[in-house]
Amino acid sequence: MELKARLRAALYRLWRQEDGTLTIEFLILAPIMFWTFLATLAYFDAYRAEAISEKAAITIADVMSRETNAVSDTYLDGVYGLLKFLTYSDANPEMRVSVLRYHDKDSETNETSDDHFHVVWSETRNGGGSGVQSSLTTSDSRAMTANLPTMGNEDRLILVETWTHYSSAYNLGLRNVWGGNSGDGEIKDIVMQTYVFNAPRFGQTCFSNTPADVDSRNC
Repeated sequence: MELKARLRAALYRLWRQEDGTLTIEFLILAPIMFWTFLATLAYFDAYRAEAISEKAAITIADVMSRETNAVSDTYLDGVYGLLKFLTYSDANPEMRVSVLRYHDKDSETNETSDDHFHVVWSETRNGGGSGVQSSLTTSDSRAMTANLPTMGNEDRLILVETWTHYSSAYNLGLRNVWGGNSGDGEIKDIVMQTYVFNAPRFGQTCFSNTPADVDSRNC
């Protein structure tokens, strides 16, 4: 019993003891504190870059939805320049602008038994970068139907997609939130993709490099 009482007293004294060595405690907690500080900076800056990319895509979609004239390559080059200006963290972001037409499954012009989108026209810009994104096809758009709004038959939709490359100063697992850059890219390099759609406000948003020639417009 005496040994048991002495052991209980020793444990009680250890439990109540409040003195210690600050240096040892700091050495234990310092790496955790330092990692938390760096992670806060890295993730905050990454989310800031993502927010800028989202706002840039929204701006482009809104500008194009107000266009009353036919869109040309020169026009899209200017829009791409706007994207590069707004997303300054990437010198060569990628952009794909597409106009889709909705087909209701019950319409006479629908060649399938389900609702789907048909690509009217699609253009890409990569600024001399990798250019891994190709023009959107009708087959691609059908795979996106679940992520696009249900519309009236023959209604148009402007779809703006961007891919912004972002490189963090620290390797803190950003790829767990965003996708990687490439198979041979550094693990701290990520790609932020935006996906914004808007309906034309005034017209059909046609594409033509000779706007004066009405017959050449792709609507």
